[in-house]
Amino acid sequence: PCMLKLKLFIILVAILAAGCTSVNEMKRMEKFEQATDAYELAIRWSDFEMASTFLKNQEDPQIAIQIENLKQFKVTSYTVKRYLPSADHSQILIIADVQFFKTNGLIVKNISHRQLWKYDKDKRNWFLTSGLPDLK
Repeated sequence: PCMLKLKLFIILVAILAAGCTSVNEMKRMEKFEQATDAYELAIRWSDFEMASTFLKNQEDPQIAIQIENLKQFKVTSYTVKRYLPSADHSQILIIADVQFFKTNGLIVKNISHRQLWKYDKDKRNWFLTSGLPDLK
């Protein structure tokens, strides 16, 4: 809840600073919040199949291979560190720390997951273009 309020505050400040408080802009940012909240939840629960539904290139056969590989990992923590919107707010870079372990091991690791989200005007939705976290 606290992180959600911080995220919304940062996004709203960025929009207000740019002077773009149109209804369409607000709806677009609301969709961003919904997409990234659902993605975050999927990653927290190690539900990589659900997380992959936010990918722009969902039909890529390599995604299925990556998901199968990711099933051997469990995420223990997901913390958003930064939101970096583009000037026109059509792209937002999220930097999040992901803590995880391999299910057959005891070593907990941490990575910085850089997510580039882009708004598709035709589909009127946000998509993750940078891929799922690279857990190894």
